[in-house]
Amino acid sequence: MHIKRILIAAVIAVVAVSAFALSPEHTEWGKGPAQFLMTKEEIAQWKAIKTDEDADKFVALFWARRDPTPQTPRNEFRDQFEIRVRQADANFPAAKLRGALTDRGRTLILYGQPLKVERTGQQRMASQPTGISTDPANSQMAENNETMLWTYEGDSSQKYFNQPRAQIRFVDRFGNSDFKADRSGIDLASAQQRAITASITQPNLTAAPTFAAAPAAPAFVEMAPAAPTVQKELATEAYKSAVADFRKSGKSSLYATTGEFVTASGETFAPVLVYIPKGAVPGANSTFFGVIEDANGNSVLAFEETAKLTATKEDYFVNKSLTLPAGKYRGYFGIAEPGKPAAIVATDMELTGKIDKEATASSPLILSNNVFPMTEAQTPTEPFAFGGLKVVPKADKTFRKTDELWYFVELRNPGLPDTIPTAEGAIVTPKVQLKLDVEGVDAAGKKTKMGAPPMEVEAIPLKGVPNHYGVGSSIPLASFKPGDYTFTVKIIDTVKKSSYTLTDKFKVIE
Repeated sequence: MHIKRILIAAVIAVVAVSAFALSPEHTEWGKGPAQFLMTKEEIAQWKAIKTDEDADKFVALFWARRDPTPQTPRNEFRDQFEIRVRQADANFPAAKLRGALTDRGRTLILYGQPLKVERTGQQRMASQPTGISTDPANSQMAENNETMLWTYEGDSSQKYFNQPRAQIRFVDRFGNSDFKADRSGIDLASAQQRAITASITQPNLTAAPTFAAAPAAPAFVEMAPAAPTVQKELATEAYKSAVADFRKSGKSSLYATTGEFVTASGETFAPVLVYIPKGAVPGANSTFFGVIEDANGNSVLAFEETAKLTATKEDYFVNKSLTLPAGKYRGYFGIAEPGKPAAIVATDMELTGKIDKEATASSPLILSNNVFPMTEAQTPTEPFAFGGLKVVPKADKTFRKTDELWYFVELRNPGLPDTIPTAEGAIVTPKVQLKLDVEGVDAAGKKTKMGAPPMEVEAIPLKGVPNHYGVGSSIPLASFKPGDYTFTVKIIDTVKKSSYTLTDKFKVIE
């Protein structure tokens, strides 16, 4: 009888607990990145919630209090939050922690994309070695902790850190890509409270608003879509004149990079990035324009649009993706301010017009000093974006000794080993070897040659682009002497027995 009473009591206890237990979905929400935005009062309220119904009401109110446009159904703050979470999960995963819950993930979610990211110590992309030793001292690099320094400046820095320039240092102390924030240099707890306070636009709201369902769309007669109109000539006479003047002088303060890429659906596109050194940065009301001519000098495509300037280190860039048929072209791209002469740059473009999305191939080699996770959703033809990672080409090919030189190559449809994953959810990745070589002549005329034998590296699956992989890493330039160099990357697909040798030139200055 005593045993029977114990069993009955146990059953009653289980039923009581299950009646007030939250579903796994709600439990995970409370443990997820939204916790970084909770006030102390909200944390206490969430801990007191016992039912899914109350949890739904809490979550709805939580986001409604942070909606910058409460009169509309869309919550722009929540949209931005979810984009940052996806980017953090994709780019900052640690050994036992999702990317959005790491210190870097928390920082990105709270304060947004930093103006500048610098790396020191063991320089790697997804734990792969650079393969180049330029100085005997570098042989000890693998024993140093890898660090990252995120710099915020201007209004965002003042808003969150109460100072015009703030730097957050992250350290990978155990070599497992779990970068921990060094809290000795800045008051991160106070900064987080400022971010939480700034996120709340309706502090006195007690219930989430509801919106009427959108009215049904009126019936319509389906018609064949009109053929899109392609602009072939510049509409503004001043821009036409600027291009004509540039043809005569050939002088430019800008630099341009282009290439040819293919989306996962097979759409071929040509991204164009115009690089603007800090001394030539235009004002906020500038226009980005361009005209592309075929081999016969006929204009085939033109555009004029508001210039969306994006900072990259001390410089800026604007970019755009174009769709063109196969052929050889010359593109003229410019930045114009009201009442001022336009700055023009030209670049040659040779396009196949259509890349076989199923073919095994590589992208051009990209050299950069700025690689960062995007904070907005990537479109399929986003210029120089790879699985949510932006690789900004250093179009002037000029690096300082304090820079890191990043190299990046996109592999399409490489061979996969015929193996079975050892763990559930594991991904089979390509078997790739990498050989790097650098040759150059310094300012004193002394020749330099550096390199390493082929080594196996990791090809990283690009999120959202099936069968596309990224290969890349960074090389610190502190030991390079000022001069002109040629960088050669040989990528060996050991499964398909194919290889790609890619070369580009760069300059190092003090």
